[in-house]
Amino acid sequence: MLRELKRLSKQTIIYGVGVILSRAIGFFLIPMYTHFLSPKDYGVLELVDLTGYILSYVLSMGIDQALIRFYHLYQDPRDKSSVLSTAVWFTVIWGGILVGALVPLAPFLSTLLFGTHEYSTILMVALASLFMGSVTGLQRAILRAQQRSVMFTAVALANTGISILLNILFVAVLHVGVLGIVYSGLISATLIGIYLWTRISPDLKAGPDRTKLRPMLRYGIPFVPGGIFAFVLNWSDRFFLRLYSSIAAVGLYGLGYKFGMIVVMLVSVPFTFVWGAYMFEIQSLPTARRTYARVATYFMLGLCAVGLVISVFGRELIVVMADKAYWGAERVIPVVVLGMILMCSDNVFQVGLLLEGKSAYLSVAKGIAAAVNLALNLLLIPRFQTMGAAWATAIAFGVYAASIYYAAQRAYPIEYERVRLIKLGVCALAVFALASFVPTEPLRAAILKKSLILTLFPISLLVLRFPTSGESAYLTRAIRQRLTRPRPSG
Repeated sequence: MLRELKRLSKQTIIYGVGVILSRAIGFFLIPMYTHFLSPKDYGVLELVDLTGYILSYVLSMGIDQALIRFYHLYQDPRDKSSVLSTAVWFTVIWGGILVGALVPLAPFLSTLLFGTHEYSTILMVALASLFMGSVTGLQRAILRAQQRSVMFTAVALANTGISILLNILFVAVLHVGVLGIVYSGLISATLIGIYLWTRISPDLKAGPDRTKLRPMLRYGIPFVPGGIFAFVLNWSDRFFLRLYSSIAAVGLYGLGYKFGMIVVMLVSVPFTFVWGAYMFEIQSLPTARRTYARVATYFMLGLCAVGLVISVFGRELIVVMADKAYWGAERVIPVVVLGMILMCSDNVFQVGLLLEGKSAYLSVAKGIAAAVNLALNLLLIPRFQTMGAAWATAIAFGVYAASIYYAAQRAYPIEYERVRLIKLGVCALAVFALASFVPTEPLRAAILKKSLILTLFPISLLVLRFPTSGESAYLTRAIRQRLTRPRPSG
């Protein structure tokens, strides 16, 4: 089992670099965005991005999820090629039809989202960018299915570099504002899409197969309502904030939420890229259930460790990276982090549902949580504004996590290491509570004191005997080998 876990960790790190690079563009550019864009502009960008997010699920129809599963289902290279070709041509044709129908509706969508048609051009460019993004997203899914992790990471690096340069050009040099950011996304997606097409086109020789499309859609479409419900859970609060507060409040909340999402970007997303295929590969092994449980513990450890660092240093991150007009965003970060940890737990707790082919329940669980979220948004946002939005999201994700866990255990029982998970949660909450008493000024002193307090997290885990005897022995041996390794001469 240790060998399999090492392999999973290695692949997660490789994909993690690629995912972090592709998702981190917004973080790299936060100082520039907050300098050249007002909170209202940032709120406009947030709402445009979220509109594209929900449309992307309808655009993909879950075909990217189906591609990974069906690619590994067949052994014949021609069948594998046919699966890839079917997915690509469906994405291009369906995406072209949908986006082509939506572009003329841009003025209506602008009025619906912002109360004015002045953002119509931004929305039209965003729709074109959405189409190209769906194509490149599927191309990256092909790289994942083929386990071409190095190319995946190289493409992510290139995309990040192109996007950063274009954003600097449009925002800082040409002062085009939000429209420039949207143009940047369209151009970078087009360039990356053209390159990836030259690399994967040899694998599409078999051509599309209608007989494969139907089962692929039957598997993938249930992910669509789940994605829409996920949108409600994660992003619907922005629209409530616009109704009950202002677009500027959306901008502040969106920035705070972005920092809270670091835990997803650093831990969950790269893990998911590997875990989605790996869990199916090992299901026939006699140690599969034990591996699922152990991976769940390690995954939650990673989530809590990263989430704790972000929560403790939330204010310092905002002060260092953002303009003073955005500093109020730091209040929501710890609550958002809690919600993200609960959300990401489904990666390891939904295993039973996926193995038993009951993925449709994921949409049911998200639907229940989405209904809870909408109710809490209506109840809390008018009174508590951004904090109400953050707590509504965290509570709703708690409902979602509990629902997934209960249903998956009924379908495919796994003996998760509950005692260790409880110890992990208690230690993380205790350290965060202690760090919250540290004065925020002066900045350097706050960073130093909080850093010292963070060291209590691993210490408390050791005191509570969180590591197993085997893990302790392995860590001790690894540290000893590291310390005694001879250094190269010269």
